[in-house]
Formats: sequence, structure tokens, C-alpha cells
Amino acid sequence: MSYSSSQYDELTLWYDLRNGNEDALATLLRLYAKPLIGYGRKMISDDSIIEDCIQEVFIQLWQYRHTLKEDVGSVKAYIYSSVRRRIITEVKKSTFSSPQYDGSESEEYFEIGFSVEEKIIQDETELHRVKIINQHLNSLPKRQKEAIYLKYFKELNNQEIADIMGVKYQTVGNLIHEALTFLRTVFPNDAVWLSILFLYFD
Repeated sequence: MSYSSSQYDELTLWYDLRNGNEDALATLLRLYAKPLIGYGRKMISDDSIIEDCIQEVFIQLWQYRHTLKEDVGSVKAYIYSSVRRRIITEVKKSTFSSPQYDGSESEEYFEIGFSVEEKIIQDETELHRVKIINQHLNSLPKRQKEAIYLKYFKELNNQEIADIMGVKYQTVGNLIHEALTFLRTVFPNDAVWLSILFLYFD
């Protein structure tokens, strides 16, 4: 069975993958490879590591397809979470081998950076505002930044974000609330700041 780009359902693909359909695996890879690379780049700058991690996750999905849970909830969240854990593992390996490593297993090194596509913003006043938003976004604590990124740029719901980040549902709500509260204090009179964020950041 082959899948067209306009005719698929991720849970159907998951069901078919569990039953040994290689086309379902290939379709999931085509569907998520590019956004996963974008997500990975918010964490580390080495594309080869990101691509290897994605490849390894999909190889394991195929190898262990018969043991995959039928009721996975969100396939997207499951795949994002798997890639995230794999990247963390690879980064920790390089961290452990560093002479500067102090024995900590904290994920505080896990960085998500927001950037502005300056070339698509013509108005200087608007460009200045977006640069300020960029600056304040990058000043957020790392977990708040990741929650904001997954919520508004990857359009995931709070439960999916919780699954990806390995935290409680309420924790995600708290992270997003704290981040938005901070940003609204920075821009108390700017009702369109969030719309600008959606338009220019990725």
C-alpha cells in the first residue's frame, strides 16, 4: 500500500507500521524528517548528529515495530520525544568526554535559540520590534523556551509537549504561562506582539 501526501492519518500509519508495512514507515519519515531536523537545530548545531539521531529512531521503530504500543496517543509526540532523547544521549556522550565535564547530568546545556528572518522584514520599526522580541525570547529559561517553541511553532498541544519533554501536563501549562506572563510585561501595550512572533520566528 502506498500513501499520498493528502491521504493519510498518522494513527493509521502507526497501525500499519506495527503490522510490518514499510510504506507506512517511509511516509512517517517523509512527514516528520524536515520538522525534526528543524527541532534538532534548536538544540544542537551539528546536522550530522541530528540526522543520525532521526535515522536511528526510525530504524528502531522498524526493528521493534511488533512491540510498539497500539494506543500511542500522539504519534507526532512519540517520534519527537524519541528523537529528543536520542539527541540528549548523544550530547551527553560528548559532554562526558570533555575535560570540562563536572559530573552533572543536567540538561541545562540544552539550548533552543530563536532567530529573526531579517531579510523578509522591510519596515525598520517593525524589524526593531521583532529584534527586541527575539532578545527577550532568548532570555527565557531553557525549558520555557522549549515549551513555547513546541506550542507555537510546532503547534503541539500541552499533553504532546508534556510527553516530549518528559514532564507533567500541569508543568507544561506553568512553563507556558510563566513565559507569556513575562513577555506580556515586556510588551504591556503591544497587542500584536504574539502575532509578530508567529510570523517571523522559526
